Amino acid sequence: MVIFLSIQASLDGFSFCTLDPVRNKYVQFRHFAFKNLTPEELPEIAEQIFRDNELLNLPYKKVFVLIPSPVSTLVPSGLFQPDEAHKWLSFTHQIPSGNDIAHTNMKMADACTIFTIPERLKSLFKRQFPEPLFFHQYVPMTETKLAVSRPGNSKSQVIINVQNRFFDLVVLEKNNLRLCNTFEINGEDDLIYFTLFVFEQLQISPSTAEVLFIGHHPSSDAIKQKLGKYLKHIKQPGLPSGFQYSYLFRDIPGHQFHNLFSLAGCV
Repeated sequence: MVIFLSIQASLDGFSFCTLDPVRNKYVQFRHFAFKNLTPEELPEIAEQIFRDNELLNLPYKKVFVLIPSPVSTLVPSGLFQPDEAHKWLSFTHQIPSGNDIAHTNMKMADACTIFTIPERLKSLFKRQFPEPLFFHQYVPMTETKLAVSRPGNSKSQVIINVQNRFFDLVVLEKNNLRLCNTFEINGEDDLIYFTLFVFEQLQISPSTAEVLFIGHHPSSDAIKQKLGKYLKHIKQPGLPSGFQYSYLFRDIPGHQFHNLFSLAGCV
């Protein structure tokens, strides 16, 4: 079967979609929302979803798995060696117990993302699929944006990707990656504080920067509204361009699943 499967698994939910690469058309989508899920419970819930959903038990040409993680770092491609991944990540983070280390190339950014994956979750996906490809959340949102950036665009482009407990902030300038970082969210104002701090430190103009607000947080609307008081050009994109979509996708909030639907464009 020449069909691609993309999956996103996190404490906020489990989502998957299927792409017909011949027609470049997405044909299926499912989302299971979670509340107050613990890291220990996620592999058990994911395994139950595999048992209950026939679509997840079919053979696929390629399987892309996105497991968001706040524990990550970027290394220039020219400096990265796979056997040094643990050393690089240890420079910036204390690696949580029960986690493996994975890495993904970011071709457009000429860098490599090193990140953690819960061991039980990784083992589950490798049992379910022959050769799953694991991705960090930095990769789809950064690579797809760099791929469509207009040459000569001098405006700063900022991507804010919100999760329930943390958010990612990516800054692109002149078709280059300038910043990629993750911050914890303990309250609505945390995201606003760290975002404005980055704008100040990098001397980004709040009145001209293009800001994409993607992902999902229980207070997403309130956060976006507050940010709008300081940043003039915030938008929530729809589903990624470059693909066709079945009519079943008309009511999907594209900004919430933007990373999931961008995965197939990263290979």
